[in-house]
Amino acid sequence: MTLLLALLILLFIFCLFYTAGLLRLARGFRFLEKQKRSKREPRISVIVCAHNEQQHLPQCITHLQNQKYPPARVEFILVNDRSTDATASIIEEAAKSDQRFKGLTITDRLPDFAPKKRAIDLAIRQAAGEIICLTDADGRPKPGWLKSIISYFDEETDMVIGYAPYNIRPAGHWVKRLLALEYLSHAAVAAASTGLGYPATCVGTNMAYRKSLYQKIGGFGPYKNYISGDDDLFLSRVREAGTYKIKYAAEASGQVYNDPPQLWKKFLHQRMRYASKGLHYPFKLTLVLLLYFLFDLFLIMLTAIAIFRPAVRLPFLGLLLIKGLSEFWFMFRAAQTLNDRRNLIFFPLAALLHIPYVVIFAFLGQFNRYRWAEETAEAGIQEPAADA
Repeated sequence: MTLLLALLILLFIFCLFYTAGLLRLARGFRFLEKQKRSKREPRISVIVCAHNEQQHLPQCITHLQNQKYPPARVEFILVNDRSTDATASIIEEAAKSDQRFKGLTITDRLPDFAPKKRAIDLAIRQAAGEIICLTDADGRPKPGWLKSIISYFDEETDMVIGYAPYNIRPAGHWVKRLLALEYLSHAAVAAASTGLGYPATCVGTNMAYRKSLYQKIGGFGPYKNYISGDDDLFLSRVREAGTYKIKYAAEASGQVYNDPPQLWKKFLHQRMRYASKGLHYPFKLTLVLLLYFLFDLFLIMLTAIAIFRPAVRLPFLGLLLIKGLSEFWFMFRAAQTLNDRRNLIFFPLAALLHIPYVVIFAFLGQFNRYRWAEETAEAGIQEPAADA
């Protein structure tokens, strides 16, 4: 009984700190409204890396063609990264039909340079733009995306990150709506933490930075052989340098839609990839993630105990209520700020499922093997060849 009481006390302490942390984090949303904007229209380069993306790339190209940005001030660089499908011909046709498009091709794989990071690096080296904008081959940017994200680049700004909501088809698919709500939670943390001056994460589907910034910090640096992390690990390098200003583009017109994983296997590998980076963040961010993992792990333990110990059920439900209410308030503020209230109705179910979700994927992610664009699962860190 003493151990059980200690566990309850520990969980209530965790819960109080967690609630206080969320309330503090939510303050960051207010600061996003005060960010300076600019009317400049600098020369920009939009980079899209594609590995066997014949299914998604045509739609992405169409959305890029529809951007409301001066044609003479933008170039679209499409990188064909070792594709074996029709990706190369799609890129070639785009370059022929629209002079804003430029195609690059990679035919091999370097032992110490992760494929996507290498593709981005190659494109940046040949980019003519002052600002580099990135999205994915399955990205569907709104027509005002470039105009919106570029408006956040005043003379002091070095990097801008944005929201990439899931596009739900069919609209009533409740599982995909759950995934979209979970994805919103990532964006919520990114937006709020950016507002507080310490951006914690971002997505490569919607981000931009100055080419000079990439050059100054040496590109991806020590992370260049990490299969994942062309977005948030790069953000970490910029943030930890401490001399660069980062903003969050919360404006609805600056969103880039993308599709949720269509298969459970893809979802599994995607979330394992996200979780695999947890131990590679700076110490204080890793510590926060570890404490949150322990909080959810202990809640699962208490769930099992509450099934057999009726006396534990009331404090257990109290913990869930406090946790759930604080999370709902945070997500409600996020949905308001990011103009995406579509899936809040699913919050109660998502909040319950999120507890085992965190524990399972945090555990699986540390095995550091997952599939991304490649055909088979591989190590999350690409090691140099023995004879390299």
